[in-house]
Amino acid sequence: MKRIILITIALLAMATVQAQRFEIQGIVQDSTSKELLQSATVFLESKKDSTLISYSITDEQGVFKLVGNTGVEEFNFFTSFTGYKEFTKAINFKDGRTIDLGTISLSSDVEFLEGIVVKARKAPITVKQDTLEFNAKSFNTKADANLEDVIKELPGVEIDKDGKITVNGKEVTKILVNGKEFFGNDPQVALKNLPKEIIDKIQVTESKTEEQKANGEAGDANASEINITIDEDKNKGWFSRLTAGAGTDDRYSASGIVNYFKDTFRVSVLGSTNNINSPGFSFDEIYDAMGNSAYSISRSSNGSFGINGVSFGGSGGITSSRSAGLSLANDWDEKVELSASYFYGNNDTETATDNRTTTFLPDREFTTTSSSRGRNMGDSHRLNSRVEVKLDTLTTISIEPSYTQSSSNNVSNRIANTLDDAGQEIDVTTSSNSDSDNYNAGVNLYVSRRFKKKGNSVSLYTTVNTNNSESLNDFFSERIISDNGTMTSTQIQNQVINQDSKGTGFSFSPRWRKSLNEDYGLNVAYRISANHNEQNRNVFDRDVTTGEPTIFNAGLSNDFETDNTQHRPSLGLVYSKDKFRWEVTAGLLYQTLNTSNALLDSSFDRSFSNPYLRAYLSKQIGKFSSIYLNYSNNINVPSINQLQPVENSTNPQNIVTGNPNLEATNTHNLYLNYNNYNWEENKGFYSGAGFTYTDNQVVGITLTNPDLIRNTTYTNVDGTYNGYLYSGYSMKFQKDKRSISLSAGLDGNLSLDKGFSNGIAFETNNLNISPNLGFEYEIDDIFELETEYNIDFNSSKFSLENFEDQKFVNHRASIDLTTFWPKNLTLGLRGEYNVFGNVTEEFDNDSFVMIGSLGYKFAKDKAVVKLTAYDILNQVIDTRRTVAQDFISDSSSLVLRQYFMLSFTYKFSKFGGKDPNKN
Repeated sequence: MKRIILITIALLAMATVQAQRFEIQGIVQDSTSKELLQSATVFLESKKDSTLISYSITDEQGVFKLVGNTGVEEFNFFTSFTGYKEFTKAINFKDGRTIDLGTISLSSDVEFLEGIVVKARKAPITVKQDTLEFNAKSFNTKADANLEDVIKELPGVEIDKDGKITVNGKEVTKILVNGKEFFGNDPQVALKNLPKEIIDKIQVTESKTEEQKANGEAGDANASEINITIDEDKNKGWFSRLTAGAGTDDRYSASGIVNYFKDTFRVSVLGSTNNINSPGFSFDEIYDAMGNSAYSISRSSNGSFGINGVSFGGSGGITSSRSAGLSLANDWDEKVELSASYFYGNNDTETATDNRTTTFLPDREFTTTSSSRGRNMGDSHRLNSRVEVKLDTLTTISIEPSYTQSSSNNVSNRIANTLDDAGQEIDVTTSSNSDSDNYNAGVNLYVSRRFKKKGNSVSLYTTVNTNNSESLNDFFSERIISDNGTMTSTQIQNQVINQDSKGTGFSFSPRWRKSLNEDYGLNVAYRISANHNEQNRNVFDRDVTTGEPTIFNAGLSNDFETDNTQHRPSLGLVYSKDKFRWEVTAGLLYQTLNTSNALLDSSFDRSFSNPYLRAYLSKQIGKFSSIYLNYSNNINVPSINQLQPVENSTNPQNIVTGNPNLEATNTHNLYLNYNNYNWEENKGFYSGAGFTYTDNQVVGITLTNPDLIRNTTYTNVDGTYNGYLYSGYSMKFQKDKRSISLSAGLDGNLSLDKGFSNGIAFETNNLNISPNLGFEYEIDDIFELETEYNIDFNSSKFSLENFEDQKFVNHRASIDLTTFWPKNLTLGLRGEYNVFGNVTEEFDNDSFVMIGSLGYKFAKDKAVVKLTAYDILNQVIDTRRTVAQDFISDSSSLVLRQYFMLSFTYKFSKFGGKDPNKN
């Protein structure tokens, strides 16, 4: 089978590579001053149907090169630059496929300079300072394409199966529509639901903070954001999409979204209900009725999904969910901007997990086999809004209120058996019924005032937040201890646990920016933050006679308060010239921690003082390459649970007690990224590495008594670290409507962990190496094939002699096939094979998962009827192994299994003007 696949790939690649290759080069200059023009756009179109063949921009020397493969012979060549008249030339390849156009002189466009609007051909790509702008209509997609389909066609852009977007190796952190958020900052809703016919331009720029936007400064060179501009003709109208489906095993799914645009006003409404672990409004053309778990079947696949804090699904479970959302945005007189969104989520998740855990001690080992069942039901509400007011051209005020509220009921039952090599045995039965209510409210305020001199400004950023969490848990456990088959004791824990946690906090950060000259600037900043937290835990034992929770258990209760303040003055020097930027900021981190325990009548005060340092460097190298380097350090204060000296015995086999003498954790972080993507030739390379070194890391220290009960507290250790590496290379061969894409990547992780086994210190060295290969073949509007192979090499070595080192290899291979022929018929098949080398024989260690769909479009592509099949071979599993410092755990969990579903989708839309994407 492998030979057939390799031969097929080779034949397809040869057919494409052997296509006739062309190369066109030249230089662009100003006709009057003879100045060489950098970032002028050059592109080539088919003379017959205006199909885009190739495009590029000029470098610092005004030089350009167009390369590609095509069977077309006659073309129109275009050169354009803002403020200049467009240059056009007819080209015929009959005289040769290597052409030197020499020097092209562009003359000033007088009408443009005088503000007269002139209709001209839109270039496929335009460079405007730090923004890369794509014209959506220049990129061929299927007739009913959405934003995701268009973005996939852009050079250097990749979207993985989890929806993560990268541009030349840099992650896209948000997608904006006309400069405003679309359902918060999650890009998935915009990707799946904005139709191509309303999109005018796609602008890619560096991710920027509010301060950087207000001051016109450069942003984060290692992160990007995308802004979608709506065509003016299409900015008045509405579009919607509704889907309903029913399937076997009582599976169902229904969802819809409605969007209305009118100039600067936009409102969107969405809703869904289903029991297939799906968010319900992703609207994937092929697999939308299958649930998010269809996208990745692996040892940790769980079908979960989250948008703006509203989660759907969960680890190893089946979820029935309902959701609704509202998003709106509007401008008033270009001085006031408003955006707001609301989400409601309701979920009912059923879970079941079987587990086998072996714990290693310096003198012995013991194994725990357990089975747990649970059900979690909850509601959540999330409200976000943002108001920006421009008092004048130099002063901006931004306010961002937010509110989140949730409530849940969690019922769980667990049976566990623990046995050591000396015959000691413990059987534990636990049950829990917990109700909880939580809320979090906050507001961010940003005020900026720029001065007339460029680079000079003052700003203030402040945050205020409050949160509260209440829970009531009816808890029961029975522990039976036996020695070589003879029961020696029985312990029962029958309690009601009432917990109430409250927190308030604020931060205040003024900043003064001073321009020293055209290249250098000075930043003076001061940040103060304060947080107050209260945790009240009351445990009541049930009376043996009445069964009522009337006996207060002071030993397991606490009334704990913490106050944490941080002061961070800093001074920074900034350099920025052309495509080279760096900044060095130094200061002092001074932190205080005050705690008190009312029940124990105890308190302690701590203070921590460390230097603060942050530095970054970024440089654009030529037209295609860039490098980014960043260093920072930080202080993290231990959590309340780690500090409070009170027993927590809700897990009868592991009793946890905090340590009030813990030190704050110090981390040093170093990050490096390099990318080089030549979009002229559709090939490129990216690589990055990070390293974190930690002192005073908080770790658990556990002592296991003869009854196999673990007593855990916390301590600090020095010298742990974690390093990672990622890299990838991709190339694309294209000839007219056919294309082949090849990719290869290598990821790695190296870490040193320190811990304790029965009080004895030990170290663990972990190494992971994961190479991957990918192949894609596409014929526009007819056929798409994607294959991927990934292998994971894992190794864990322990310093204690009786700890067995772990080495295992995992494999994953996948294939995706989509056909769009005959017309109006879409067939999708996805297969994925997994082999888990780190799972014991008691659990399934491999699976071959196949999913598919067959859809038919009619009513002018507005309607789709579709049959979908999830887990055709009935082999989906959720099997995983966890390797920790002193234990190895294998588990198998309940997952969504095979079903078939018939669904119907209908699209409604009405816009003003004509379709901007028709040639």
